[in-house]
Amino acid sequence: MELYVYKFMKGRYKMKKIYIVLSLVLIIPIFILGISKPENKKETRYLVPLGNVVGIRANTDGILVLENEDSSVDYIDGVEAGDNIISINGINVYSSKDVKRVLHNYNKDLVEIIIDRDGELISKQIPVKKENNEYKLGIWIRDKISGIGTMTFYNPQNNTFSALGHPIKDVDTNELIKVKSGNIYNAEDISIEKGRVKHVGQIKAEFDGDKPIGNFKKNNSFGISGNLTTYDNEGKEKMLEVGDSKDIKLGPAIILFQNKDGKIGQYQINIKKIKYNNKKDDKDMVIEVVDERLINYTGGIVQGMSGAPIIQNDKIIGAVTHVFIDNSKIGYGIFIDKMII
Repeated sequence: MELYVYKFMKGRYKMKKIYIVLSLVLIIPIFILGISKPENKKETRYLVPLGNVVGIRANTDGILVLENEDSSVDYIDGVEAGDNIISINGINVYSSKDVKRVLHNYNKDLVEIIIDRDGELISKQIPVKKENNEYKLGIWIRDKISGIGTMTFYNPQNNTFSALGHPIKDVDTNELIKVKSGNIYNAEDISIEKGRVKHVGQIKAEFDGDKPIGNFKKNNSFGISGNLTTYDNEGKEKMLEVGDSKDIKLGPAIILFQNKDGKIGQYQINIKKIKYNNKKDDKDMVIEVVDERLINYTGGIVQGMSGAPIIQNDKIIGAVTHVFIDNSKIGYGIFIDKMII
């Protein structure tokens, strides 16, 4: 900016140009606004907590190698229990039927297999056995999984669900199963084998494999998740705010779980321990069932209850994941944040 001033000099006035820098006047307010800018608030999220028992069935992404019939004998050529067979002779396999078809068409004594071992792809050549005019690998395998679990929540914004709160692992190898595709089903004829001291109970149920209510492909350390194709909110809980893990407190909370009449019941628990900075697994909280109605019904926490949502201060904060073997009333829970996709 330019200003002109007149100055009396030696009996006359002289005009003098003066430059005034105003940029600092502009910079200062910008700087002040910059440091006083409010922090972005964390977006409030809402979910519909569930707690209903469902049937789960899935096809593996590849063929899971199981323990040898004779556990004292290793498999041929270094194939190990827990390996996932991806292909045979360059052809991808997803079921025992695929294996039979490839071997029958190939009709030779050696085949090349590609296995996935903890994320590493390994190529091996192994012999083929012929028994009763049928070619076999001589390896115990599994290509499908089936079981019972509990739904944790439904997200109406993207039509997704999450369940279990822990990974689906193979019962023989304890390895996380890589799922190619899976479905969930409404459970029927539910019965409870009660848990007790040093005995883990379980939920037993039937389900109609022709009537899925949802599908999934994701099976990770924090459960399964996918899309619901059929959703009925009758008898289920209203939408609740998602609680932040740092706001979870020791003391009273509730879990939601399907009761004898097929309705979702609320049951009292106590949160006994919290690991706020736990990132590695699904054991963020230690919980204890104190509601006598649930203790009389199930004995506490049983297999198949994994995924039952945990509510505190009218917020969904987590889900049941495990039970203590020596005390069926005590188990672990996972923070809900880990389960949200």
